[in-house]
Amino acid sequence: MPSPKARSSPSLIKRMLAEASWLLSHAQALTDYGRLEEAATEQARAATCEEQLACLLEADGQELEAAIHRVSAAACCEKLGQFSRAVTLLRAALSTPLSDDYRIRVEKQLANCLRKTRQKLNRSSTRPTLGPTAASP
Repeated sequence: MPSPKARSSPSLIKRMLAEASWLLSHAQALTDYGRLEEAATEQARAATCEEQLACLLEADGQELEAAIHRVSAAACCEKLGQFSRAVTLLRAALSTPLSDDYRIRVEKQLANCLRKTRQKLNRSSTRPTLGPTAASP
């Protein structure tokens, strides 16, 4: 009879699911308490965890679950102002067959991130820069 300590440990996917869930909850709690810098750190960790989890799920043949976690990672990136990274994750999620209503939601999120990316690009292109000729006497 196997001893209680001989139980198998949870799979890597299950552990990563738990970690992603905890990081997302912790980031939200920190935001609720106004600890925004710490919340951003946890949000970044959650994005990375969700992205890694999506890869593991895809490798395990769970394409739909992988897409859902890519969308979650994209939402974290969006909160952090990392719109181009969010676009990449959303495009990857959309490469998977999704239900019509979920696909529409993801496409709207993608359009929003693309709009914000363009705005960020426009703001950065209107700022004066000191190039080699501008710094010369």
